[in-house]
Amino acid sequence: MTEELTYEQVAELEEAIKLKNKAKKIMNDFYENVKLEIKGYKGEGRFSFWHDQHNDIYIDLKDDKFYFRCRFLHESYDVEITFNGIYQALKNKNRGVEHLESHIRG
Repeated sequence: MTEELTYEQVAELEEAIKLKNKAKKIMNDFYENVKLEIKGYKGEGRFSFWHDQHNDIYIDLKDDKFYFRCRFLHESYDVEITFNGIYQALKNKNRGVEHLESHIRG
């Protein structure tokens, strides 16, 4: 005997699929559009994207995984650049994903 999904469960599943598809697009855009230049290398696996006197946006390579990091004067965001990391960030409404998207557009 199989259980039938409730309306709410189907709605949650649909939302999860939307987030999964968005995570896949972001991940693909990252691989297709991000070029880590030697001049942006700051040591210890860190590649600077943008910075000013108080803020820094960079890609960090740690334990064979890339991380997108935003260090702003009053807030910080981290997004693991994996399908699951981006999916979880989207699910948790991590604002770092918005910054990631704006920096990886082709």
